[in-house]
Amino acid sequence: MTTPFDSETIAALAGQIDTELAGLQQSKSLSVQKSLEEPDAPLAKQVSEIEKIAKEPAPSFLRKFRKAAKADLCEKGGILNAQWEQWKDLASGDVVKSFGPILVGLGFTGALLEVMVVALGTIVIHIGLKAFCEEFGE
Repeated sequence: MTTPFDSETIAALAGQIDTELAGLQQSKSLSVQKSLEEPDAPLAKQVSEIEKIAKEPAPSFLRKFRKAAKADLCEKGGILNAQWEQWKDLASGDVVKSFGPILVGLGFTGALLEVMVVALGTIVIHIGLKAFCEEFGE
């Protein structure tokens, strides 16, 4: 699976994910997100971006994305799953490389693809792979 992004774009998008995650870390003690449908929750920005671009509720889109990304994310032997199992963390650059082709397969291109990969990467890394795979399962 080849990535739709060049190395500079991967680095820039990974940097955006890292910046958003740092902001979430700072506000973590202030609010615990119980649902992606909370309007003032820490991940509200990412949820809003997904809903604007996908034109559907974020939980619904995340289930579709999870189904498309299942082999890589949620199944033993998947590239990001193996990284999560070893480190309990995902590198944002690897997330960009992995999520890009999946999102292209779902029909996203250009600037919308970039915004979507940052929003999804931030959500998945922030809540953790296990929670993402369980929450948005089939």
